[in-house]
Amino acid sequence: MTGAAAERAEGDTGPRLDDLIEAERDIVARFDDVGLEVDFGALSVVSNIYRAASAIRRHMEQSVLGPEQLSWTAFVTLWVLWIWGEMEARHLAAEAGVTKGTLTGVLDTLERRGLVARRRHDDDRRLLSAGLTASGEELIRRLYPRFNAQEARIAALLSQDGRDAFASGLRELVRGLPLEDPS
Repeated sequence: MTGAAAERAEGDTGPRLDDLIEAERDIVARFDDVGLEVDFGALSVVSNIYRAASAIRRHMEQSVLGPEQLSWTAFVTLWVLWIWGEMEARHLAAEAGVTKGTLTGVLDTLERRGLVARRRHDDDRRLLSAGLTASGEELIRRLYPRFNAQEARIAALLSQDGRDAFASGLRELVRGLPLEDPS
């Protein structure tokens, strides 16, 4: 490993702007080395969304979720159930942004901890729903204000105009996805 990536690997908690720019230069140089022509603007947008999402997830897991022994996915599952109530597992997986298989493991863990309960539908025993227990409700009601305080700290890194523009741009991306397969 060389350049900005090597420096980050030595224990910096977050990359500096200079490090990010150097990493982007490293990427362009690598593409030039192999003769690959790419849309660097598109690469920059998507890779920086990924970097930001990963950094935020890591921060939240360390500062808020870790002490409660919750993974990001477990938290999102609890949050979705708290906001929209009991729902069928396939809809819960879609709302949480995970596969049904991943959701099964998460629900197993949350159920063992007494935070969610699953039930089969009376009309169609193949269908499974999940909902919060009283303990799950209590946990998310207690936890979310701490989570939101960290959201506010993160959002405060941007001006109000920057927040509004960023949120609007991300909504546009989400509305436009998934893209149709060009083949």
